[in-house]
Amino acid sequence: MRLQSLISFLVLGVTACHPRPIEDLVLADVALKSAQKVKAEVLAPDTYRKAENFYLRAKKDFSEGYFDSAKKFAHQARQTAEQAEYQSVVKQTELKGGFTESPSGSSKDNLVPDDNNEE
Repeated sequence: MRLQSLISFLVLGVTACHPRPIEDLVLADVALKSAQKVKAEVLAPDTYRKAENFYLRAKKDFSEGYFDSAKKFAHQARQTAEQAEYQSVVKQTELKGGFTESPSGSSKDNLVPDDNNEE
């Protein structure tokens, strides 16, 4: 009886040391959904697929109890999904012939066309 209590305590202690990365998985999921909204799967497919793969690996590791690995892959999924979202927005802006801000500031006077076709 006492041995069973000790084992239960140790198991509880080990799981307490490795908190479940639920928040990390949620943030990765939100980042992927945001990338989907801006059509990243079409406009930045390689980066988006990489983010999806990181996310799937994070979910798999989470379900198998590898919480440290799940946290690492969820973080990579979030960062990569954010990159895909950014790449998609930049590509959409380029396709629309939009403008980007110059590195020096954000006022209207500092806006320069993307195509830089000066006559």
